[in-house]
Amino acid sequence: MDNLTHTIIGLVAGDSIARASSAKSPGLSADRRRNWFVVIAAVGGNLPDLDLVLTYSGFGNDKLAYLLQHRGYTHTIVGCVVLSLLLYGATELWARYRRLTLTPRDRLTLGAMALFATLLHLGMDSLNSYGVHPFWPFDNAWFYGDSVFIVEPLYWIAAAPMFFLVKSVVTRILVGLLLLAGLAAHVFVHLGQPVWYIGIMLLTAVLLVVGKRASARTASLISAATTVGVTAMFIFAGQAAAHRVEAIAARDFPSETGIDHVLSPSPTNPLCWDVLLLQSGSGRYIARHAMITTASSWLAADRCAGIFEGQHSTAPMTEVQAPETPVVHWLGQFSMPENRLASLVAQNCGAFELMQFVRAPFAAEVDGRWVIGDLRFDREGALGMAEIQVEDPAHSRCRHNVPWVPPRATLLRVE
Repeated sequence: MDNLTHTIIGLVAGDSIARASSAKSPGLSADRRRNWFVVIAAVGGNLPDLDLVLTYSGFGNDKLAYLLQHRGYTHTIVGCVVLSLLLYGATELWARYRRLTLTPRDRLTLGAMALFATLLHLGMDSLNSYGVHPFWPFDNAWFYGDSVFIVEPLYWIAAAPMFFLVKSVVTRILVGLLLLAGLAAHVFVHLGQPVWYIGIMLLTAVLLVVGKRASARTASLISAATTVGVTAMFIFAGQAAAHRVEAIAARDFPSETGIDHVLSPSPTNPLCWDVLLLQSGSGRYIARHAMITTASSWLAADRCAGIFEGQHSTAPMTEVQAPETPVVHWLGQFSMPENRLASLVAQNCGAFELMQFVRAPFAAEVDGRWVIGDLRFDREGALGMAEIQVEDPAHSRCRHNVPWVPPRATLLRVE
């Protein structure tokens, strides 16, 4: 999830929790308590991404460090607890600096908000196809929610009532700009589908009226309920999409064994899903790319907005030998011998380290050199975010020591 979305969700969460619960005297006043809840939720909602300070120096410099360390230790339950303690400690120091006296109840609620905010970040990041490993050090496997696009404008729209609730001019400008950006993104993605984007505009208008006319408590709670509703909608739609993919695989490729399916919805549209179907058969590994719809009678798959459709890729893609239907629109497939992929990883330490992140692997010869990468992020002809050149075995070096279980360990024969 992008950091603007983490911030706006934190804003909604902090404000709604403060207004839904009452301040007690003695203790922080209602206004001050709400301000602190909002700040803690917004800061804590971004705190796990502090790992970027240590890992991001540009993909060209050390992309493996980024891929292996981002969403690493700070994106675990243990890491979030540690970060929440640091955030609470900073809150205590700020209270002392301002010469404020905190009651035991104040301390308990502020500490709980710090913990909730950091765990909320982990929960939101777990919803998309990028993945997290929340149960480290007890379980080092990746977890994928496959439910929400990594940048989802509906969360910005859900925060519309906050435009009238926040007092800070800067925050109000931020909420207003995100609202406009969300509407613009929605219209852009769904050009040619006027019913869909008119419906979202009406929803936005209703939320703005609620923010303007309803009580502050009611408006805040409706904003929070809309945020939760958006999340639930995509989770349930993702389950429906997964069942569709499994049915398509059983019908069109009955002789192949399923490995995984990677799902990502179109932004603001829970009916259309970008799919990578990973299978194996006859000693080959096959990855097929498609758009599917869960409402084919209303919106055919070939009319779904494919964010990554038609872009260049490093992996050589061929035509899928399967029928097109209103439910599925095939975009291409990649195939290679399983043992070739496994041997490349076994002989090269950099490739093995990359495989501790890669969920939809591919390997291909480009300009006489082997390139290995992740089809989830293969959106350009040049080496992208999750692609590296395979070094000669004699020059292969291991530079990163992380405990993550390779997502495709079985395919790569990794113990």
